[in-house]
Amino acid sequence: MQLGDCLFDSQRGLLTHQVTQEQWFLPRAELQVLRLLIANHDKVVAKHVLGSADAEHLALSDSSVTRAVFMLRSFLGPAHEHMIETIKGKGYRLRLESQSRKRIKKPSTPVWVSVFISRLFGCQHRRIKLGVGLLILAIIPLVVMQWMGQFSNHSTYTEPFSKQVITLESGQKVMLISYAKSKTNNTSLLALTQRLAQGIKLCESAPWKQVYLSLSHDKQVFNITMKGDKLGQSIVRNLKLTDFRQNKVFISDQWLAEVSLCE
Repeated sequence: MQLGDCLFDSQRGLLTHQVTQEQWFLPRAELQVLRLLIANHDKVVAKHVLGSADAEHLALSDSSVTRAVFMLRSFLGPAHEHMIETIKGKGYRLRLESQSRKRIKKPSTPVWVSVFISRLFGCQHRRIKLGVGLLILAIIPLVVMQWMGQFSNHSTYTEPFSKQVITLESGQKVMLISYAKSKTNNTSLLALTQRLAQGIKLCESAPWKQVYLSLSHDKQVFNITMKGDKLGQSIVRNLKLTDFRQNKVFISDQWLAEVSLCE
């Protein structure tokens, strides 16, 4: 299926950008969200529906759905990211390009314009009247299109909870972007972000440019998506950490040693 400059293979879960030739095998959250948006295109789909559980997976948290939408928009690129609209307080809607570029019907010359021209020039000046009428017909659509253009690419974005840039020994900069359902009671997310930042700082260099973080509503699942490039190819790595203990750790020294964040 064509989505802007991207081709989506739903069966393989593959999104291919036909301009940059980047390919992305969508992780579970992004794949589920995109499939549901396509199945209900041009309709508003609530967050809890986009994050619903299935036979093999638990339900996604609202923050995971938000992060998935952010990643999908990022891959679609600035020219087409507006295809996924945020409907405040309701959910998201996929607006297909064929629907978003409807032709604007040229309005006919208003009656008052015709009357004004007739009185101004008289009936004997039909050529002048016709010329002025055509000029108005040419100007009005341009004004209407310019006015509508101010809103056609407008989308409401969910702002990240926090952003942090860390610098590796090689001088490379990595941005950590955290998402949360609200701006309160995010002590655990902040602590995990700092802990992960400490682990990444140990790398002399790494292929990652952005790292997206979110904590599930029940604070039992910590989602990490790392995006960057290696040997000229775009790469994405997804990590999902679960901890059902009362005193949660998620990121331990042993985990940092085993997961190899630098690669």
